[in-house]
Amino acid sequence: MKRALLAAVLLAALTACGGTDSGTSPSTSPESTTTTTPPPTTTTTTTTTTPPPPPPPPTEPVVPVQPPAPKPPPVQPPPVEPPPPAEPPPAEPADAYYKNCDAARAAGAAPLHRGEPGYRAGLDRDGDGTACET
Repeated sequence: MKRALLAAVLLAALTACGGTDSGTSPSTSPESTTTTTPPPTTTTTTTTTTPPPPPPPPTEPVVPVQPPAPKPPPVQPPPVEPPPPAEPPPAEPADAYYKNCDAARAAGAAPLHRGEPGYRAGLDRDGDGTACET
């Protein structure tokens, strides 16, 4: 019984290790060793590369820019001379004397202004410098 027990333990141990098929007795042939290799491991590496930056635009030769020519000063027309003053009405003689405003009006001299020939304070009723106004 010891032998049968020992054989059963051996058989269980070999079966657990994968040494013999179950239900067969151990043989006296040399033991074969089976090596199990795991399936090959495949490692996939994904590399993302950024495309290189675009090349710089071609440079054109730099042409120096000349400042614009200064503008000539505007042509000024010659000054316009004012027309000669209209001929003044015929001046009364410096010794003009009008007895009253009716006489000055009749001579075409009314109204008379202070400083003009024929003006006098006696003909200027309101003293504003204009005689024989109306």
